[in-house]
Amino acid sequence: MQAPEYITNRLNELAQHKAQFEQVFYFLEDDELFFIPEGELWSAIECIEHINNVNEVYLPQLTKVCQLTDAKESSALEMGWLTKKARVWMQPITKAKALKIPAPKKLKPRRLRNPNLKIAPQKVMENFISDLSQIEKLVRIIPNSKDLCDSWVTSALPPFKIKSITALEIIIPHIARHLAQAERILNGGKLANDNAPTNPDLIYPTREAEKK
Repeated sequence: MQAPEYITNRLNELAQHKAQFEQVFYFLEDDELFFIPEGELWSAIECIEHINNVNEVYLPQLTKVCQLTDAKESSALEMGWLTKKARVWMQPITKAKALKIPAPKKLKPRRLRNPNLKIAPQKVMENFISDLSQIEKLVRIIPNSKDLCDSWVTSALPPFKIKSITALEIIIPHIARHLAQAERILNGGKLANDNAPTNPDLIYPTREAEKK
C-alpha cells in the first residue's frame, strides 16, 4: 500500500468515528451517559473514558516519534503480520476474527479501579475530541516515513513493544470497538439483544435498581 492511500483511509475512519460520536453521544444527559443496563459492566461514558485511557498510552509516544530529525520520507508503506492482525483483532467484537481482549486494570474506567473516583462526562468527551484531532495529525505524518513507522513504542501491555504503525492500527479500530459498545449500552445492553424489544425507547433497569 502507498502512504497517501493509507492516510486517506485512516482519516476517513477517524471522520466516521467523530461523526458517530457527535451524533450519538455528545448531546446526551448525564443520567443517560452513566446508565448501566442489565448484563453490562460499563456505562456509555466509561467506554469513552477507556478509549481515552488507551490513547493516553500511545499518543505521547507517537508524538515524540514524529519529532525524529533523521527520518527519511518514503511513499511505500510496509505492514508486517502483527500490524495487519492488530487491525483485525481490535475491530468491534461483532466482526469476524475480532478478539475479546480484557482491558488491563489500569486502563479500565476509574470507577472499577476505585469506586470513590468520579468522572466529569463533559471533560471525558472534550478529551476524546482532542485525542481524535491529535491522531489525525499523527496519521498525516507517520506513514510518510519508514523510519517513523518502524520506531518502537511501549504497548498498553508493557514491557511488550510494538512499531508506531502497529500502534496506529490498534488505536483507530479500538475507537470503533468501544463506540459500538457504548451505543449498545445506550440501547439497553445485552438484555436488549436477548429480548429484541420493539420499543426503541425502552430502558432496562440496572441490577442495583432492581434490588431497591
